Amino acid sequence: MATQTTNNSLSGVSTFSIPDDAIDHRVPGSDKEVEMSIIEITPSMAQEWLKKNTSNRKVREDRVDRYAEQMRDGEWMVSPDAIAFAHTGKLINGQHRLKAITQLGKGESVQCMVAFNLDPAAFKIADVGVKRTGADVLRIEGFKRPEELAAVCRLLALWQQDRLEELNQYENVRNSVIVDIATACRNYSDGPNSRLVEAIKKAGSDKSALKNKMPRSLMAFAYFAYKPTFPTRAEYFFNGFLGRGEYPAESWKKTFDDEDMKNPISALSDKMRNNYDQLERKAKLALLIKAMNKYCLHKPMKQLRWRSNESMPEMAAEMVPELKG
Repeated sequence: MATQTTNNSLSGVSTFSIPDDAIDHRVPGSDKEVEMSIIEITPSMAQEWLKKNTSNRKVREDRVDRYAEQMRDGEWMVSPDAIAFAHTGKLINGQHRLKAITQLGKGESVQCMVAFNLDPAAFKIADVGVKRTGADVLRIEGFKRPEELAAVCRLLALWQQDRLEELNQYENVRNSVIVDIATACRNYSDGPNSRLVEAIKKAGSDKSALKNKMPRSLMAFAYFAYKPTFPTRAEYFFNGFLGRGEYPAESWKKTFDDEDMKNPISALSDKMRNNYDQLERKAKLALLIKAMNKYCLHKPMKQLRWRSNESMPEMAAEMVPELKG
């Protein structure tokens, strides 16, 4: 469902006041009011909107594929950089996102901010001065799997700084920190690939296994983080959650002699199966941490839940050796 902004939304601005005569609802040369909404965009809608793309910049296919992968993995967030249409109907910003959406399957969609009735000349300044992402910098530095690596390194930085609460915020980890963590993990390894890269490869070896279950970057982060402290239990949890490899068929009901007990792997699987699309990324990580804590520590669990007003659960794993010292 689209959520359209209105004049009333301005009343929520508390840091400063906006005089009425400073507000204009039309751009010069147009008699149509500017509108902005959060819209659930389907592949067919994106295909139709791309027909309005008459003279945009050259498409970077690598960017389209990267966006599509993030969307499929549930890692896409609504950006303040809106997909934009001029008051003439021309698409002036967002072609890469729309092309990525066309790659999604039937029944899939993503939310994006969309602006309508802007100045046609605004396309000249779209994306001007766009910052390099962590993935861009890692790619320049010669790291493999830069997109996935950057996502997991960002999580590691937030964990190391006790800031996992900020998971949903933008640009809260400097690119230099992401590079430092990736370098530390690479330097710690004796082999050609760091343990971190191996964790990312393990989580991404079968993309369908985690579809609608857990974003791959969150799974790779958790596996990498818990493995040194709980080498066997972390492996069992990973295999059990993905339904592959070896893991013991443990009954929490028998172990704790209580019919209400649930195996954390099953509890997390059930929670994701029934609520995946409704859960934000932060909630998914919180539930993953809770389940892994219970499983790795072999503690009783009757239910798995996390509310948005709760703090991020503390991880039972110790800081990984790559980032100690």
